[in-house]
Amino acid sequence: MSKRDVILRHSVASIIALALFGGSRFLYNIIISRKFGLNVLGSVNSLISQAFLIAGFLAFFSVGLGKYTAEFLGRGEKEKVKSIASLSFMSPLLGLSLIPLNPGLAILATLRAIQLTLRSFIYGMHKGEFYAYLVFLGFLGFLLGFAFDDPLAPYYLLLGAVSVAGVLLLLKWNLLGRPRKGEGIILLRYSWWAFLGSIAGIFLIQGPYFMTEKLSSQEEAGLISAILSTSFLLSYLPQIVQSAIVPIFAYDFGKGELSYSRKLATLAVEVLSTLTGITVFLMLIFQPLIEGIFRVKFGSLLLPALIAVEIYIAYNPLINLLSATKFIKNSALYALTGSLVSLILWIALIPTHGSFGTLIGLVIGYSTVFILVLLKVHKEFAISFNVALTLVLAIGLQVLGKVTNPILGLLIFTIIKGKRIMLFLRDIRSL
Repeated sequence: MSKRDVILRHSVASIIALALFGGSRFLYNIIISRKFGLNVLGSVNSLISQAFLIAGFLAFFSVGLGKYTAEFLGRGEKEKVKSIASLSFMSPLLGLSLIPLNPGLAILATLRAIQLTLRSFIYGMHKGEFYAYLVFLGFLGFLLGFAFDDPLAPYYLLLGAVSVAGVLLLLKWNLLGRPRKGEGIILLRYSWWAFLGSIAGIFLIQGPYFMTEKLSSQEEAGLISAILSTSFLLSYLPQIVQSAIVPIFAYDFGKGELSYSRKLATLAVEVLSTLTGITVFLMLIFQPLIEGIFRVKFGSLLLPALIAVEIYIAYNPLINLLSATKFIKNSALYALTGSLVSLILWIALIPTHGSFGTLIGLVIGYSTVFILVLLKVHKEFAISFNVALTLVLAIGLQVLGKVTNPILGLLIFTIIKGKRIMLFLRDIRSL
């Protein structure tokens, strides 16, 4: 199968899977806010975010599993794939030890960890379309969950269906084998740094919810839940691309060829920044409609939330290029630095500024990661600093549009980037 075919299959599968999985959080927040109010919305989102953060610890080997699955396949070493798969699926089960402390938290964390590990493995095997089937099955369970009075039931059924069906699928494919020491050591060495980077990334995504609840109030956490569930819908754009290109990065690295990966990463940043920029303008234009869906007024808080996610999206392909090659330690340290910056700012700003403090801390944290990553990929892969120009242009016009009119900002941005969009389409056809 050609690289273009792999990218296409993974992208289509990811669009389906992420539209359902990503849309589930958005839909969940709308229904829960309408059914139970902001206080309950803030409370359950705090618990879900804590569970998802713990799941990052439990899915210790997930990132390394995806990388080495693709890399071993590139070398034709399938037995090694089976070995690391079995080892990787053991760690999520440690979450069950938390049941005596908090059963809901333990179950959600364990199921989420299995789902993360499963997703990484399936994409590493270049079988992304099967993950889309699993998520569709899980989404049906998610919808069924709203028939119950427990506000967490939709997530129990979503993650439970994906996890159980996914493990059964791996057994059918005979992809689980006896763990071996050699592959275990390789996986452990890589996974340590990958784990730190993943936890830092998860903290930046999930931290705003429970940090706002702990340092401010459930009502403020509910407001943040509504705003970020809207803004983080954009974050599924890079995940679509990530699922397609990261196995290519790892595969090329395994074969010692990186020129294609360099071109692919640069193109991905520019395409994502352009698409995200246009989408943010549209979301600002339709902000009153979004507020009506949630029955919550966002005021001026939506723009900084969207800017934070834009920055995250822009550096995502670049940090994945580092992680999938030989710079996993650097990508982990950069993500940790950004998380620490956000944590310090949240502690300082949330008690006095509430949701606004949460969003400012998030923007500065993501900006820190972006700057560090850009400097590193420029040094190691000769990727130009100009790759950030589209992001800077979009944010500048969005701020200006918020003061004047976002429609005007969208018009200017589209005119400036119109020619480049046509070149994007040509470049994609040439990949």
